[in-house]
Amino acid sequence: MKDRSLIRWLLGFARPFIGKMTLAIFLGILSNLSVVAISMIAVWTVFRLLNQQAVNLSVILGVLIACGVLRGVARYAEQYLNHDIAFRLLALIREDIFSTLRKMGPAYLSGKNSGDLITAISTDVEALEVFFAHTISPVFIALGTTVITFGFMAFFDWRMALILLLGQLLIGVIIPLISYNRNRSIGDDYQTAFVAVNQTIMENMNSLKDIAQYQLAQQRTGQLLSDSQRLNQQNKKRILHASSLQAFSEGVVVFTTLGILLFGFYSIANPLTLTLAAVLSLSSFGPVLALGNLGNALLTTFSSGRRLYQLVHVTPSVQFDPEGQEPAEFQQTALAQVTFSYPETKQKVLQQLSLNVNKGDRIGISGESGSGKSTLLKLVMRYWDPDNGKITLNQLPIARVTEPALHQLQGVMEQTTFLFEDTIANNISMKRAVSQSAIEQAAQDAAIHEWILSLPQGYETRLSQLSRNISDGERQRIGLARLFLYDAPLILLDEPTSNLDYVNEQAILATLDKKLTDKTLLIVSHRETTLDIADQTYRVEKGHLLKN
Repeated sequence: MKDRSLIRWLLGFARPFIGKMTLAIFLGILSNLSVVAISMIAVWTVFRLLNQQAVNLSVILGVLIACGVLRGVARYAEQYLNHDIAFRLLALIREDIFSTLRKMGPAYLSGKNSGDLITAISTDVEALEVFFAHTISPVFIALGTTVITFGFMAFFDWRMALILLLGQLLIGVIIPLISYNRNRSIGDDYQTAFVAVNQTIMENMNSLKDIAQYQLAQQRTGQLLSDSQRLNQQNKKRILHASSLQAFSEGVVVFTTLGILLFGFYSIANPLTLTLAAVLSLSSFGPVLALGNLGNALLTTFSSGRRLYQLVHVTPSVQFDPEGQEPAEFQQTALAQVTFSYPETKQKVLQQLSLNVNKGDRIGISGESGSGKSTLLKLVMRYWDPDNGKITLNQLPIARVTEPALHQLQGVMEQTTFLFEDTIANNISMKRAVSQSAIEQAAQDAAIHEWILSLPQGYETRLSQLSRNISDGERQRIGLARLFLYDAPLILLDEPTSNLDYVNEQAILATLDKKLTDKTLLIVSHRETTLDIADQTYRVEKGHLLKN
């Protein structure tokens, strides 16, 4: 993507803060001019004292103190405003990203590395602080300061003013642009290496048991070391680039001042004017030196920005119609001649598959791993839309049903129940406005109420505080309680017992069989014992649905 599109996207977030930014720019210019004024007033005073000319030191001292106070206050206020704007903008961008991820849905998230997403939400967003706090206002501060100092230098000699302007443009514009364009890949390579380290750490943390079981500690440690070394190498490139850029910029400051001195030596007879011109030159480069370092800082910032831009501009797998219909009850869902292949592959997972699920049905679907049975379930949940054929809900095309209505009609339980680092009560209720008695009734229906009461804080026990790990059976029963409390008319079960032993499997199935008598059930499993609670069973073979 072009950086112009990225910059326009980022500036779009800043529009509501134009007033604050304008004030920050004004204060920044005032702060820099105070530094220039202090230097020049001090030199002028020294020259008058050396020439035994009358000087009101009290007034001079008062002016210098006033300039110093003005510098401090203006600098603090400018920095405060810029960072306040920046962090408010980062919050807005995070909201935009979370909104985008919400629209992408589970289909998109299931295909992304967790380390990649964590880096985007945390590190990549934080990297944009450089753009909002250290780029937008500083650019205009440098522009305003440059125009004023150029005009003041032109008061001495317009040719010296041109020399000063050339040096300022070289540091503030030309060097950063050349540096950024020539070394753009450094930022991308660093971010790629950073994501790789994050992903390796996440994988190692989530597979500690497997690493110990299969004695992979040395191998996984080696992988982490290799990724870390690659990250260190990229970081060294960034540091070397920044150091060389800073050295070159400071060299330009020195040679610009020398150029002004040499030119002034032959064209200006007054030593005071010559000295003031040199001091003006040295003291006016602060704002553009800050821009000179942006070429390096923006390498990583724009690399992160490009990743976020691409993330929020991904086309969702499905788009719900907010003006669609909202069926109040479930009567039927049907798949008619559905053909589907995943977006990243051309291989058809399902081919001309048809299935009717009517109110009150209990349908079980079996098949080998990878046969497409779970894909069928996800199409009913509208993770994706089929390539061909149609899916209906109550004889309405599913694309015409609003997202809230679809979720309200469907209750889902998968092979692993995700538990939040929160209380057991909140994990069951999902923080919906339900009564404690309803939560406890759902737990009783899931046969986990007694176990919860045996815990020190009962339903207020935080899962992170449990002294032992929750067993798979307890985890699934919490998921069951969540499902019962949600009370959707259509229950979709995706391998709900695949991680359980036979005893726990039969206990869970018995609970489902007893408590879901008035529900419509569509269950997917490779276990025949799990499908025993179904009244009708099918199997998926080579993308086709066959009756058992």
